Amino acid sequence: MTVVLALLAVQVLFGVHYYAARRIMEEIPPFTWATLRVTAAGLLLLPIAWWRARASGMPGGADLTRLAGLSLLGVVINQVCFVEGLSRTTPTHSSLINCAIPVVTLIVALILGQERAGPLKWCSIALSLCGVLTLLRVDSLAWDRVTHGDLLTLVNATSYSTFLVLSRPLLARIDALVAAAVLFVFGSLVLLPLGAGGIMALEPAAWSPAVWGWAVFVVLGATMTAYVLNYYALRRVSSSTVALFIYLQPILAASLDRLLLGTPLTPRLGLAAALIFGGVFLSFRAGQRRPVTPLPRGA
Repeated sequence: MTVVLALLAVQVLFGVHYYAARRIMEEIPPFTWATLRVTAAGLLLLPIAWWRARASGMPGGADLTRLAGLSLLGVVINQVCFVEGLSRTTPTHSSLINCAIPVVTLIVALILGQERAGPLKWCSIALSLCGVLTLLRVDSLAWDRVTHGDLLTLVNATSYSTFLVLSRPLLARIDALVAAAVLFVFGSLVLLPLGAGGIMALEPAAWSPAVWGWAVFVVLGATMTAYVLNYYALRRVSSSTVALFIYLQPILAASLDRLLLGTPLTPRLGLAAALIFGGVFLSFRAGQRRPVTPLPRGA
């Protein structure tokens, strides 16, 4: 029961994060916010990682080099495309596309020769792909700000999925909390030089109390707490069980999107959701083992 409550809390934190990030980016530019979030998460995770490393050991030089490279996929591209995409699209669209990450991970694994696809897996790919294409409105060849945001979110999901596939051997022998801290630190080393100008131009005193509150929530709640709870659950139940709870994210995100931002729930959105959910469900039925998530999603 404790594990179920932990998993429910994770999805609530992730689901609310879509709305929280949109509110934050009303006053803080997306790239600047990504830099601040990654840097703050790295600094906060370091003490925990240091404590964990005393028991499990710090990664060696070769593993640190690999983590540095993987941070480009799992942190830098992932975080930047997530916020840049979300700033242009809706929380509902963003959460739906990210919900397809297990299937995108399967596609990447197939391309890299790490998986073999049977009929159910091919069906899961086809359904999810049709759902994403429906969301992108390929039938009408529409190109607007929302479509641009959806494509950036798809890049975010693809980058993270590639990271999951490539990091599996490494994360099998490194403590997940230690790896997460190292990844965030390396990510901040890349983002800080690029985002320094935006950070210097910020005027925190001018931020509204709501933005301050949401920023604290994202760093401490949707990043730190969500990751610790996810880690707790992954130590006690299968990764596929943890992954099933991802269905709750778009439901919560869409509800907040509708109630607080007034985004309409259209038939196209419903069809896209049904196709993506169907694809993810079939990927689990086919026995696809979802890789252990080393970083919290909501990003």
